[in-house]
Amino acid sequence: MTHHLAAALLALPLAFTAAPALAQGGAQGGAQGGAQGGAVPAAAQGLWANGQCSDPGALLFLTGRYWALLPQAGAQEMWRVARTVENGGYTLAVADDPDQTRLILRPSGTALETGTPGPKQPDDALPGDAPATQWARCPGLPAHLALLHGEGLSFVGALDGFESACASGGTEPCVGAIFAWADVTRDGVLAPAEIARLTRAATYMAMLATGTELEELAAAIGAGALGGLFAAQALILSYDYDGSGGLSMAELLQDRVPVPGIAGPAAPPGPPVAGPPLGGAALAGQLGALRTLIDQLGPMLGLPAR
Repeated sequence: MTHHLAAALLALPLAFTAAPALAQGGAQGGAQGGAQGGAVPAAAQGLWANGQCSDPGALLFLTGRYWALLPQAGAQEMWRVARTVENGGYTLAVADDPDQTRLILRPSGTALETGTPGPKQPDDALPGDAPATQWARCPGLPAHLALLHGEGLSFVGALDGFESACASGGTEPCVGAIFAWADVTRDGVLAPAEIARLTRAATYMAMLATGTELEELAAAIGAGALGGLFAAQALILSYDYDGSGGLSMAELLQDRVPVPGIAGPAAPPGPPVAGPPLGGAALAGQLGALRTLIDQLGPMLGLPAR
């Protein structure tokens, strides 16, 4: 179990390094008659509740590039925004999944109205008669949901920054961005508890990105409290070269960045390559593989059968 969980933790930094999920223009079929952009408007970003913030029927979490829908019962899901369209007082966010899931957004101060168009409703016919859902802005998670969603949503909230850091294709800034999120104490070293937190957050994101039931998510987070510590110990035993009991950036990057002379004489860096970074398909594959690994670990971690 230790080695499998360690592999799961390593899969996430490798995924961001190999394929930052910036799918510029990745979705097909642009909307008609509106100005297209790439990010959810700042006025719509944040945590929203359907009902009271203290006891919501559902939560909606939006960043510039992601949205997560977390109902009180049922599927917990997350999408990455491929493009947005401003049209007639609303914003249409289109995800980069195969179904090109769409979300209509109308923010107004501390209120947000959303709609989910049917699959056959064309963009130029929106908003149409799509049912509207009302949301209220919340300053934070209620106490009874913080244990389940707190770490995971903190990680999802950092994904936009990860994408920006990984867009250059360089390993060091990409891993550095994830390291900075994980380094809670800001001492430049990841302690076992910080690595365990990263493991739990990566598991949360992988499960939401591929869709999961609330009961499955709760079981995985509960099991992760112990499994994350096993993963942390495995990583420290594998990469703690100075014996400090934690992991530094230098240790994580050891032999993972170009080493002068390994492929011939070192050459000066070339000019930056223009154009968008890789699309989200490769990252989606990594997340799917991470979710498959979680499913395979299920019997050992006591998770419900799928």
